Amino acid sequence: MSNLNIPVRNIYYLLCYAWNVLEQSDHILVGSEKFDNIYNLFARIYINGSSNLIKRGLSRNYIREHEEVSTLKGKVEIADSIKKQTLRNGRMVCQYDNFSANIKLNQIIKATINILLKSPQLDQELKKKLTKLRLYFYGIQDIQLSKEIFNSPRYNRNNYHYRMLVNISELIYHGMITNESGNETLFSNFIRDRQMANLYEKFVLNFYRKHLDSSVYQVYSPKLQWDLDIDASEDDLSLLPEMRTDIVVENKVTETQLIIDTKYYAETLVTSNWTDSEKVRTGHLYQIFAYVNNSDFLGNIKGVLLYPTITKEINADYSIGGNGIHIRTLNLNTDWNVIEKRLLSLVGNER
Repeated sequence: MSNLNIPVRNIYYLLCYAWNVLEQSDHILVGSEKFDNIYNLFARIYINGSSNLIKRGLSRNYIREHEEVSTLKGKVEIADSIKKQTLRNGRMVCQYDNFSANIKLNQIIKATINILLKSPQLDQELKKKLTKLRLYFYGIQDIQLSKEIFNSPRYNRNNYHYRMLVNISELIYHGMITNESGNETLFSNFIRDRQMANLYEKFVLNFYRKHLDSSVYQVYSPKLQWDLDIDASEDDLSLLPEMRTDIVVENKVTETQLIIDTKYYAETLVTSNWTDSEKVRTGHLYQIFAYVNNSDFLGNIKGVLLYPTITKEINADYSIGGNGIHIRTLNLNTDWNVIEKRLLSLVGNER
């Protein structure tokens, strides 16, 4: 989907919804200009976000230090001092707590800035701004990003403003870096193939959670069970594919269930070897049909395939097996209020 030309602001709000950090959107605005590649987008967000961190002051915490010092502080380690014979140099080994900015959150930010600076597609003006920002992280330890590092951050009201940038760091780590060898970082051509598909799904789910009245609607992502005619053994059941829906919206008043399956593809419709006519992907239609037919909801059930688009809108409706199957597109290259109205109209909640 790399040929899509989506406004930066829309992608930014999509990320905010997906990560439940919408309240931070006014603090890290990135403008309404178009972006030409994902690296420049993330660099813009990182420049504004890091500048905000610096203005607030980098978060600090107490770090346990264990080193030789000439002035006694904290707990003196007699055994280590004797073993290392530090007294000859007028020093002792001490253990103490140091209130420092050299914490994991700041190390992640610095490491991500370093990664972005290595991108061959990064705009030169953005590279200059990132280079200047890196100076503020002079005393922060250089680390390499890893899967384990992103399991460690714990957020509270004092450091919650880091969450957006750390989420972007994790997205970059999982989606943009394909290999790192020595000083050379190899970048994929575009991050959005897999990672943006996940973000698109989370965006739609969290959008409905935020904007729909919870007293009327239930929004969740359940795992459906196969509607089998006869009982099957556990071993046999394990062979069946898992049916985990992307988004389910249930209206408690009208007793309707809407199952939405998000599909992040460059082309909504495709042609085959036998015809030039554009059609829905067979697998997608079978998938949403299986979801609808295996739902145990007692009311009216509908299924929607929801594709992103920047050009042609599609509004196709079918009745298959007594249930409604719908194909819809969401134009990401339009004003955000239009996107909101489009999503709300899918659940009959037009403003």
